[in-house]
Amino acid sequence: MKTSEFLRKFVVVAVLLFLLDRGLGLMMQHLYFKIKHGELSRTTYALDSCTSEIVVLGSSRAAHHYVSPVISGILNKSCYNAGQDKQRLIYCLAMLKAMYQRYSPHEIILDFNPTAFERYENGLDELVTLLPYYSSHPEIRPILYKRNRFEWVKVKSLLYCYNSLPLKIIFNNLSHQRDVNGMNGYVPLIDKKAIILESADDLPAAQPIDDQIVSEFRSLIQLTREHHSRLYVVVSPIYFRVPTDLPSMTLARTICMQEGITFLDYSNETRFFNHGSQMFLDEGHLNDSSARLFSAMLATDLKRINQ
Repeated sequence: MKTSEFLRKFVVVAVLLFLLDRGLGLMMQHLYFKIKHGELSRTTYALDSCTSEIVVLGSSRAAHHYVSPVISGILNKSCYNAGQDKQRLIYCLAMLKAMYQRYSPHEIILDFNPTAFERYENGLDELVTLLPYYSSHPEIRPILYKRNRFEWVKVKSLLYCYNSLPLKIIFNNLSHQRDVNGMNGYVPLIDKKAIILESADDLPAAQPIDDQIVSEFRSLIQLTREHHSRLYVVVSPIYFRVPTDLPSMTLARTICMQEGITFLDYSNETRFFNHGSQMFLDEGHLNDSSARLFSAMLATDLKRINQ
């Protein structure tokens, strides 16, 4: 009798928890996909609506360095910037897998961080950005499962897929922020957030290479080849002195050469590097006016390469 009573209560509690999870999860889902501006909206647009001929991928350096309208104007092709703050190559791979379910961009510009292949201690926590798309994009599930060994169980909870986003979701639904997609995904950096030294520092000592990240880079190259997209791997300007033998850069350049991929290194381009305090917002990011100059420079080089 006691056992049956326990089981009955257990079932009731389980059903209530399930209904609570579904109810709150569906509410968060509805509010999330109502967002039409800001970084959350940019991700949704890139995954579900973008049909641009050129797509930019990468971390914050991608989001803030590649001015889509400038690139479009010079190359006479539509361009969307799908870069995302605090993301790495595995995020770019997931984005491509999802986008290729709908269409194949003609060209992909991948912003390559000079330390992209180095091992990170924080795991894959940043992939939480993609959890809201777990249900609608099964092609990215294997990548999301890599966050931790129990992720495949956690994502069965609809609310879990939004549990790190409530404040962002509420803020974006209440705010009247300008639609970033007015710039085709490009996010300008205007307000200075750091003091830029007149003389650049050395890039911090290199960390060990992570073979898994290198494998993701190779998978990304293979994916673009399978879908007939032309890939450009670009190292945009940075206000650090980058060693010529930096492991990530050396390996990426070698892989690109082997695979016939265009590799363009602007990391210490003198027009930016020699005037750091005027050109950079912080040591890793160009300000808006410099981003426009860099985008024009890159687009001109790509136009020359394709002639």
